[in-house]
Formats: sequence, structure tokens, C-alpha cells
Amino acid sequence: MKEPTMRLLAAATLALLCIIAHADDAPMAQLLAPGVLSTGDDEWGFTMNPQGDALWFNKADRGYRIQVIMESVKDVHGHWQAPQVAAFSGIYRDIDPAMSPDGRYLVFASNRPVQAGGARRVDFDLWRVDRLPDGSWGEPHHLGDVINSKGSETNSSIASDGTLYFAVSDRPGGMGQRDLMRARPLPDGYAMPELLPAPINSDADESNHWIAPDQSYLLFLSNRTGGIGDNHLYISFRDGNGWLAPRNLGAPVNRPGASGVFTPFVDADGRNLYFAVRRSALDRLPNRTLSAAELEAYLHGPANGQGDLYVIPWSAESYRH
Repeated sequence: MKEPTMRLLAAATLALLCIIAHADDAPMAQLLAPGVLSTGDDEWGFTMNPQGDALWFNKADRGYRIQVIMESVKDVHGHWQAPQVAAFSGIYRDIDPAMSPDGRYLVFASNRPVQAGGARRVDFDLWRVDRLPDGSWGEPHHLGDVINSKGSETNSSIASDGTLYFAVSDRPGGMGQRDLMRARPLPDGYAMPELLPAPINSDADESNHWIAPDQSYLLFLSNRTGGIGDNHLYISFRDGNGWLAPRNLGAPVNRPGASGVFTPFVDADGRNLYFAVRRSALDRLPNRTLSAAELEAYLHGPANGQGDLYVIPWSAESYRH
């Protein structure tokens, strides 16, 4: 889609969201670059470089046959440009990009074959791709059998010391269908992963997460009892005795009517929380006849039930007490 068309669609989308908004939908969480990054496609899985001028996220079709990692950079005016398929993605199903805090490498999940010429995998494994000094990408490499298993490994995040946090599915010894693990870095790879203890993991599902660079707190998705909506984000702080009882982030991040709130990410300044939401506005009728452009935005723009990217001011300390 050409840039002028994208900007027109973005303007129509913003106008439409105002038309169908209700009083209880105070715009505290803002769509991220509507019509440019947040569109009628399914978008989720957000990460950003430490400078805050480049980001990566997932885009998929409705059937998830195509899942690619997209890249966008800011222009000289600070606006996000039309995203492009990342140089290391576009052939296989690639999801869940996670940039290291120093910006030197990115970890992602993929069904690409481990051996060149092999068959696509049924499950997802974790891969790493290094950012080269000239800004280009190296060749992705598989994180090996210490991290990867016969099940799926997805949803990674990386601490400043290189500790890798990631989600696993149906791994022996787990507490639920999906659990969170971490693996400490070694000179030649990673130590054996360890399951995060209760109260992080439970007999419910725990997955999409983000670890603070100093590992002082963890944001994660869970469908445990007591949440708002189908899936909801929690925060758990860590003290000298381990992880404290998780707290539901509540509104306006977790909202009734959202079928999923997921893939959290906090920027390097710790001031903004990015996340994805699947929440449809199509059940809220407009209060006047729509123009063709507005109808296009209504049916195919953000808030049509697919994943959209949002940003909201963030203070982890506000959840500590």
C-alpha cells in the first residue's frame, strides 16, 4: 500500500474510532501508528531497539498460514515508516521477535528447518540473528537442543546479563500446558533451562512475557482464575526471597471484551508499555452513515477483531504496593 493511501486510511480510521467510541472507552491506551503499524491485519509480538527508533513485530493472515516479522524505522520527523519484511524473515513462519537490551541480537521463534534443505518443522524453535555493525543482519542460527525440544519454544525475552526467558508447550515437568522457563548464558551457549516456580507458573497457561533488563520484575500473560477477559497481563516483582504474588494489571490494559491482551514490551526508558490486543469494534454501530473511506476503515482497519498494537504510559512502581 502506498504511503499517501496509508495516511488516508489512518485518518479515516481515527475518525471512525471517534464516531463509534463510547464514554467508557477513554483513550488511555493509544493505537500505535494506526493504518501504518496497526492495520486490519493481525499484528502482535512487539520489540524495539534501545534507541527507540526501530521496531519489529509480527504480521499474519487470518489463518496464520503466513507469519512474518516486520521491521519499521522512524523518519526524520519521528514518525514510524511503512513496515518492511525483516531481511531474515518472509519464507517460514517466524514469530515473537525479542531484541536484546544492548541491541546486538534478536531472538525469534520459527518453524524453519534446522538443517539446510530439511522440511519445515511442525513446532516452533528459538533462533538468534545478530545485528552487524553496518546495521544489516547476519544469518540466523538455531539455539540448540539445550533450549529447544520436541515441543514448541516461543515468546522469548532477554535480560541484560543474557539470561533468556521463554515459553514452552507441553514440556515434561511443566505445571500447565504452557509454562515459562529461563536459561542462564554460558560462554558456549546456555545452561540447562529451569522452570520458573509458583507463583509465576501455575496449572493454567503462562506465556507471552517481558522480563525487566535487571530481572526485577516480569510481565506475563495468563488465563488463571480471577482475570479480566480471556487472557490478561500480570506483573510479578522479585525480591531476595524470589518472585512475589502476581498482580493483574487491570484496566485500561486488561479490558472486558478483549479476546486477548498479549506480547508486552517496555521501552528502554521504562516509560511506555507496548502490547497487542484483539478487540473488535464491529459490534458497536456507528451513529451516522459512513463514507466509503470510513466503511473501509470500519471493516478492514484496526479494532476489527485482529491483533492491534497499543502503547500506554508505564510505571512498574505503581503496581508494587
